[in-house]
Amino acid sequence: MQSNPDIPLAAGSHATRADGMCAMEMVAWLAGEPHSDEPQCACPVLGALVRACNDAMSDTQRNRYLRPLVPVLVGTRRTAAVERARGLLVVDALVRTLLPLRLRRERRLEEARLLADLPPIERLEDARAALRAVEHFALRQHATQWVLARAVEGTPAARYVAGAVMVAKALNDHAGWTAMVALIERLVACDGSAAAPAVAFASS
Repeated sequence: MQSNPDIPLAAGSHATRADGMCAMEMVAWLAGEPHSDEPQCACPVLGALVRACNDAMSDTQRNRYLRPLVPVLVGTRRTAAVERARGLLVVDALVRTLLPLRLRRERRLEEARLLADLPPIERLEDARAALRAVEHFALRQHATQWVLARAVEGTPAARYVAGAVMVAKALNDHAGWTAMVALIERLVACDGSAAAPAVAFASS
């Protein structure tokens, strides 16, 4: 793996590395892969989430919160089961961390508490219950509802996780982006090893 270059991350995708690199393009560079924002070495769920963060953040935020994570994204591709588990980790963080942050900002403290206190979302049945809770307590939170609905339908996680970034972008503060950094770190740690967080799946 190449050394982490001392250059900042840039918004969007780029035709060549000379034009700049987003977070996932830098992952490809570090891994010695051809220039791409979808490097083969990286988990597609992490890739989708990080690309969305990269483009939602300001230049300062991108290099403060996202750039330090780039090296740990190299070599994160795992099995389809791990991708599903990582998708539910995103759903869990969205419902129990990010959405309550937004509701607290709106002074909807009781709704925020009820969602934050939901059981961990570790199975599809948990996602169904969470969707019902969000529809009841946070009806107009369309991005969260969309992510939950896609998860419940069995949509591949790489196709829906970017929706969680819309909530962090709406917050656009230290708490929201710090929560997103913690989420990315959890996804990296969920790698199918015995020591990684386990996410169980029930049949739909």
